[in-house]
Amino acid sequence: MGPSIDDGRNKPVVFVTGPYCAPTKAGVEANIRKAIEIGRKLFRKGYYPIVPHLLVNEYYEPETNSAIFGYEPLMKYTMAIAQKCDILLRYESSPGADRERRLAESHGIPVYLDVDDLPDLCYE
Repeated sequence: MGPSIDDGRNKPVVFVTGPYCAPTKAGVEANIRKAIEIGRKLFRKGYYPIVPHLLVNEYYEPETNSAIFGYEPLMKYTMAIAQKCDILLRYESSPGADRERRLAESHGIPVYLDVDDLPDLCYE
C-alpha cells in the first residue's frame, strides 16, 4: 500500500472577518486587501481561509458604498457561511464582524482575534 494522499480534509476552515464598509471606494479596497493578507497568513500556517470580503465584493456597489441586495441579506449570506466553518478569526471590530463573532460563539465555534494566536499547522 502506497503513501496516503493528503486531500486537505483535516485542515481547519477559518472564516476571516473584519471591516468591509468604508466611506470611500479606496477605503473598501484597503479593507479587502487587509482581509486577503490575513487569509494568506492563515494559508501559510496550514489553514483554509474563507475571506467573505471577496465573496460579497461582487454584490456590493463601491461607488455608493451600498449592497446591491441590501446589507441584511449580505449579512445573512456571510453568517450562513461563518457557522459552517471550524474557526472564526475576527482580526478587527466592525458591526458586521462583531455579529459574526457572536454567531460563532453561540454555535460553539472557536473565535480568535489574532492570526498569530492560531498554532502553525505546517510541519516541515
